[in-house]
Amino acid sequence: MDLPLHLPSGIMQAPTLIQACAFAALALTVSYLATSIYCLYFHPLAAFPGPTCAAFSRLPLAAKTFSGTTHTWMQQLHARYGPIVRIAPDELSTVSAEAWSDIYKPRYSLSKDPYSLLPPLNGAHSLFTAQGAEHRRLRRTFTPAFTEKALSQQASIIESYADLFISRLGRETANAKGNSLDITKYFGYVALDIIADLAFGESFHGIEDNNEHNWIQGFFLGAKFGNIRNCLNHFHPFEVLFGMLFLRVTAKNRARNWALTDANVNKRLEMGDLGEQRSDFMTPCIGKIGPDTITRKELNSNSLGFIIAGCQLPTIMLSTATYQLLSNPRTLQRLMQEVRTSFTAEDEITVSSTKGLPYLRAVILETLRLEHPAPTQLARVVPPQGHVVAGRWIPGKAVIGMAIHAIQRSRLHWVDPNGFHPERFLSSEHPYHDARFEADNKDSFRPFSMGSRHCIGYKVVLAEARVLLARICWNFELRLDAKTPVDWMDKRSFLVVEAKPLLVQLSDKGS
Repeated sequence: MDLPLHLPSGIMQAPTLIQACAFAALALTVSYLATSIYCLYFHPLAAFPGPTCAAFSRLPLAAKTFSGTTHTWMQQLHARYGPIVRIAPDELSTVSAEAWSDIYKPRYSLSKDPYSLLPPLNGAHSLFTAQGAEHRRLRRTFTPAFTEKALSQQASIIESYADLFISRLGRETANAKGNSLDITKYFGYVALDIIADLAFGESFHGIEDNNEHNWIQGFFLGAKFGNIRNCLNHFHPFEVLFGMLFLRVTAKNRARNWALTDANVNKRLEMGDLGEQRSDFMTPCIGKIGPDTITRKELNSNSLGFIIAGCQLPTIMLSTATYQLLSNPRTLQRLMQEVRTSFTAEDEITVSSTKGLPYLRAVILETLRLEHPAPTQLARVVPPQGHVVAGRWIPGKAVIGMAIHAIQRSRLHWVDPNGFHPERFLSSEHPYHDARFEADNKDSFRPFSMGSRHCIGYKVVLAEARVLLARICWNFELRLDAKTPVDWMDKRSFLVVEAKPLLVQLSDKGS
């Protein structure tokens, strides 16, 4: 019997395909092993301590980003490995106090990590995303709206919403009839109304009457999507796919946000310069729209950016301060005493007068230290020639950033770092000064960053917090709801800390 000289083509192709797949798998495995060995032993950052898996993969950092636990993970890493930790193949994190000036002072020209920047959805950058000369131009345009003089002119706006806030809490307390109310929600309403009025002259009317809305939840959801999108920038093409999903899921909300922003900006521009009658964030831009100052699209981007940041940060800060005060009765009593003995009438509690309350200031600073509302990494790219940070040489093109949450909870800098002790921010002349905290390294505390990208609106945030907390202490007795979780402070963070409901029982002062 004669055998065929040629086997059917399918019989030959099967082993060839299997061999090709096996070869590809082997090549990928060898490549991955070679890359891992390089990252572990020969990479310019190989000398820096950190988790072994993070040295050759971004997946550990990505997993923490997706779960909203990056800030607490950083705290654990620095407690274990020290002041500078390798958190990804090409990225370092630091909690060194000297690193603040080494990284963020303008003369060093460390630019923001481009992977941490979301592309502007309307094509125009804001202060939050612009780089270099573009950022300097925008910063120069808006700076006059954030000076002490400007704040004194804006004070009446903040104080008017504080009046509405207290009135709303009074009505809600009466309607609750002894039941608890979610004070986080009302902090969100008043914070959003204040920043919206300052940003484009029209509030969201959330704190007035008995109005309700879900704008704030939408902004927090946007921050969550944005944080995940930034993380996926390192995993092409997943950032493209997620970006398409993000645009699709948020299309309705984005259209609403931009339509409202554009309409309100137009309305404010039509009002023109109101002189001494009114000063807000838009005042420096009136009559100056142009390529050398700010374009119309950039005005929209910045206005919406101010709205989002200006409602999220105070909401988190005020709810956290309230929780800590009610969890520490002696601290609450001291603050109540300061407020109620410093004034004779509620209308004396103003942006200006509350500057003179040292214990109130200390409560706010300790709140920011214990839980920063935006515990991000503040990542910067080291210039090609390399750079010295906290006495360590950092190779060029590496990424390094300050771990905000970790440095503010680090035993390297703070006595009892996880406790709530406003006394640490009091001067030695204050009767409540505690000498234990003289060992604190206050130079490590930069809650609003430093340099050319420090928070431009920090004076407004602090003024708002002072007035609202002082007004609450003046008007109400407060206590935590018995069902408040003991782990209330354990929160996830996606660019900003997620807002948790805080159930509080309010009653009239003296009741």
